[in-house]
This record gives sequence, structure tokens and C-alpha cells, in this order.
Amino acid sequence: MRLNGKTALITGAGSGYGAEMARRFRAEGARVACVDLNLDAARQVAAEAGNGAAIAVQCDVADGPSVAAMVKEVDAQFGGFDVLINNAAITQHPSRTGRTPEAEVDRLFAINVKSLYHMAAHALPVLRRVGGGSVINIASVTALRPRPGMTWYNATKAAVISITQSMAGEFAPDRIRVNAIAPAVGRTPMFSEMFKDEAEADAAHDRLVTTIPLGRLCRPTDIAAAAVYLSSDEAEYVTGIIMPIDGGRLVG
Repeated sequence: MRLNGKTALITGAGSGYGAEMARRFRAEGARVACVDLNLDAARQVAAEAGNGAAIAVQCDVADGPSVAAMVKEVDAQFGGFDVLINNAAITQHPSRTGRTPEAEVDRLFAINVKSLYHMAAHALPVLRRVGGGSVINIASVTALRPRPGMTWYNATKAAVISITQSMAGEFAPDRIRVNAIAPAVGRTPMFSEMFKDEAEADAAHDRLVTTIPLGRLCRPTDIAAAAVYLSSDEAEYVTGIIMPIDGGRLVG
């Protein structure tokens, strides 16, 4: 019960890392707002978390009015929140830098980067009002050690790191800690979206595992464990860090 008494708003909570964070946060005693564009998926995760302390709210994080309405709903139901996890993101199809369709680049930046602006505009005032809290932005180890063919995705996650560090300095006087988690690639629904079929995904999985010293891809439970720590009182003196959860990829 390391998060007993805390309330967390988690975007992209309908699947993958976000869903596991929602489950783990409930298990640790927090109330959780499961926010996702796919409301049915968010409802399922909230139901799994159970006990009436998890709710599902639909939101398009790339749309300012949608974010404002979502924050208002979560605030009304829970009376505020003190943990904000900006997890919602998309990936790109591997391609050469100049051959990624412009519309895909625009969508990547709208969801992966501009969403942080919308959340800062609408969610951070709630954290100020309740007296502070923890913000966790989900970046990627590819922002620190980029892979070829993923230029624009890598760039969005590098922006997440820069935003995290800037926010940490800006909001420290408000007792709002801002950190980022940088996962290695994991076999999540996002992973499947990168490839044309399962055979291609399986081949990529086998290839990527060889680049990670600990010999496996990242699991949602790995990210959830890190998020619990950064949201807990144990991390009250931790802000502005980028925490790689990468199986040693940065040193391998």
C-alpha cells in the first residue's frame, strides 16, 4: 500500500504500460482515473482494478478541449489528483527519415508532444491546488540511444525528455516533482502497430532481444514498478531525472 491515499490520472490506460500501471497503482492503494481514447478498453481496465476506486474517462490527448473536459470530470469525481502519468503515445512505422508521410509526422508530434502542453495547461493547476504531487512522463530509451528508421518517433521522445527537465525546474516551487521513465521496447500493442503482420513482429522481436544485455524486451510490470516508486513518498526528493528501464541497452 505504498500509494495509499493518493489519486492518479493515467493516460493511455486502456492497454500496455498504462493498463499495467493502473492495475499496480490500485494494488498499492491509489485511486486511479484510467484515461484512454478507447473508452471500452479503459472501462475494462478500471473494472479489473475494481473496488469502485478506479474510473474510466475518454479523452483525445491531442485535443485541448477534450483534455480540459477529461480533467474536469476526473476532478469532479475524485476531488483532485496528485499523480499525473502522461503515458498515451503512438509509434511510427519504420522508414527512412525523408519518407515518413508528413501526416504521420504531424500525428506523432500532436499525440506524443503537444499532449504534454494540453495536460500542463489543464491538469497541472489541479496538482497546484492540492499542494503538489508527482508527474511522470513516459519517454523512451530511443531518445537517448536512437535506432535508425525511427527518426520522428525518437524525436518526439527526445522532446519529452527536454520538457520533463524544464518542467521539473519550473514546478519545483509548487512541490510538483516531474520525472520521466525511458523504457526499452516492449511487446505491447504499440509494438504490433509498427509491423505489417505477426511474422514481421516476431522477427523484429528476436532481433531486438539481441541488443539488450538482460536478454528480453521490457515488460509492463517493469514500467509499473518504476512508476510506483516515482509516485511514492520514497521519491519525495527526486525530480528532473530520466530513469531508463532498458535491460542495459544504454550500456550494451
